Amino acid sequence: MLKVQVKLVAKELTPGFENGEFHAKNGATVRDVLALCAERNEVAFPSENHCRLMYPLYNGKPLTLDAALSQDGTLHICRIAMGG
Repeated sequence: MLKVQVKLVAKELTPGFENGEFHAKNGATVRDVLALCAERNEVAFPSENHCRLMYPLYNGKPLTLDAALSQDGTLHICRIAMGG
């Protein structure tokens, strides 16, 4: 089992979610951890539009939502930088 500390930096992308510690199976994806968070907080999983704006960092390294996790760590959900 993995121990994942979730830190939601871009709370506007994850309404109703709270920071916390989650236990996930080895090989769980970032998306799987977010699903655990949604379940615990009894809220809907973020919309696909919100997911496209997420910039996940795991132990300080950028990942995609479908990247598998293989070690304990801290998951930050940030917002991608947008310019105009």
